[in-house]
Parts: sequence; structure tokens; C-alpha cells
Amino acid sequence: MTQVDLKLKTLRVNLRKYGKIIAKDVAYRYHPATETKEEICVFCSSTSNITKEHVLPKWLIETELHNTMTSVVNKQTVIYNRALVPACSECNNSILAFIEKHIIRAIQNMDVFNDCSNYDVCNIIRWLEIIDYKLQVLDCRRKYIKYGNSEYDHDWGKFPVSMMRHFLTMNPWKSYSWLRNSQRRITIKEKIDGLNSFVVIRPCVPNFYFFNLPNEYIFLSFPTCRIAIFYFFKKRYKYYEYAAAEALDIIKKVIESD
Repeated sequence: MTQVDLKLKTLRVNLRKYGKIIAKDVAYRYHPATETKEEICVFCSSTSNITKEHVLPKWLIETELHNTMTSVVNKQTVIYNRALVPACSECNNSILAFIEKHIIRAIQNMDVFNDCSNYDVCNIIRWLEIIDYKLQVLDCRRKYIKYGNSEYDHDWGKFPVSMMRHFLTMNPWKSYSWLRNSQRRITIKEKIDGLNSFVVIRPCVPNFYFFNLPNEYIFLSFPTCRIAIFYFFKKRYKYYEYAAAEALDIIKKVIESD
């Protein structure tokens, strides 16, 4: 077992053991009726040495630190460099940082050697699942405030973005189940069944680009490596070509709507 395998195993074990506690804390911490309490690590539930973990790694957004991502829920933006979630020093600086070093090498190999082993692809998938989880945690920590350029919403402004995402379906507590689903994906070791759901796009746009739909898919470009990746979190495909065609269709629609 390699060092990165051990780090990923620790992450899986922690979320299996503490996932429910973490999800309840994250999902309801910023509800208006919840009293302020001590921060916990969203990966192991520790309350010691809490640091701030970037949702999108700094090495990925180093030239885009002050650019923003926009929530489809309320059309409010957050600067990449301020998109942070709480993580203890051990999880942040030891586990996640080590995993990301491995991911950087794997993505660079995609560029240099035009290939990537199934082992590396599975680890990139695991990394994308971690990002999806962090994005959902971020939604739970951000307040709705208002929609677009409208005035502050006095009825719903204090509620988390994650709850308002499900407002129209009259099921705001669904944000908790989504969070648990994202945790469960991380706790599953095997990722082989997702290989055909992992799409590599060449060449990519010459600048960083990112979008996601929680629990459904994520797109990230790596301009320095001249590639982009798209991954379906739940959909499974018998043939890679089907996934690639659907991914390209989604990318086209998102870019055209910007």
C-alpha cells in the first residue's frame, strides 16, 4: 500500500466513523435557530488546531485567486481564494496536501505522456469527490442573503444556500442527505466502475474554468497542462464515448449560458 493509499484510507475511515456527526453539524450549523458553537473539522470532526482548507486547491487557482464562482441558487459570487472550509491541521496539511501532490503528478503525466493509469484515474476521481464534498460544505456555510441584484431577502436571507437549493421542492432538509451522499462516495474504496464516467478533454481552453452540479458532475480545466476533465459522480456508462458526448454537450450549454 502506497503512502497516498494510506492517506485516502485514513480519510475513508474518518468519514465512516464521524460522517454522520459532521454532516449534522455542517448542515445545521448556519441555520438561524442554531446557536454558535466551536468549529469542527469537516473530515474527522476534531475541534483541535482548526485551519482553513481551500475548496479549490491553491495550486489549481494560483492565477485565478481573485476570480469568482457564482452560485446558481442565489447568483451570488464568492472569490476562489475565500472559498474555505474548516479542517484540522492533520487533515489539511498532512492528508489532503499529500493527496493533492499525487494528483498534480498524475495530471502532469496526462499532459507529458498523453496517458494515465487506471490507478491514477481512480485517485483523481477520489480527489474530485473530495472537491464536490467541500463545495457542498461551503454551500451549507454560506447564507442565501438575496437573489442576484435584488434587495436583501428578509424572509430567507439568513438561511444557508444549501437549504435554499431545495426550497422549490419544499424539502430544504435534503441538503443533509446530499451531504451524506457525498461523504459516502468518499468512503467507497473502489472506483473502477467510474472509469468510463471520467472524460478527458484536449486541448482545453487557455485559462482556468470550473463548474459543477452537486452530486451530479464536475468540470475542471488545467490550462498549464493543456487538458480538462469532466466527471459524472453517479452516472455510469458502458462505453466511454457515450459519457464523452454527454459531457461535451453539458460543457457547451454551460459555456453558452455564461
